[in-house]
Amino acid sequence: MVKKVVGLVAIAALLVSVGLAGVAMAQEAEAPATPDTTEAAPVEVGNTVCPVCDTAITGTEKYTVVQNGKIYNLCSENCKESFLTDPDTYAALAEAQVAALQASQAAEETATTEATTEAKTEKVDLE
Repeated sequence: MVKKVVGLVAIAALLVSVGLAGVAMAQEAEAPATPDTTEAAPVEVGNTVCPVCDTAITGTEKYTVVQNGKIYNLCSENCKESFLTDPDTYAALAEAQVAALQASQAAEETATTEATTEAKTEKVDLE
């Protein structure tokens, strides 16, 4: 008789735990998903020339504008105000300046690599 009572208690405990797990799962399924509200941090465009007045940005004091998740550098408060009057145009100018600089640097690196390779080839030929 004691074995039957212990068995029934064990079965009851199992049913209760399964039932509680089912309730917890149902509550999780019904809970609305939490939307991801974190915004990506703005990305530095890296322009070193002011897109408004085409002046090199020098010194420790620079002015910035965040536009469409990107940080644009400007040389003065006046240029910052001008940028804000037509941000799409000035953003495009800044990105074009950066792209031109990157293309120039890539071409320079390619020329340096080719010159190094040519010098090594000439050295091998001389030996």
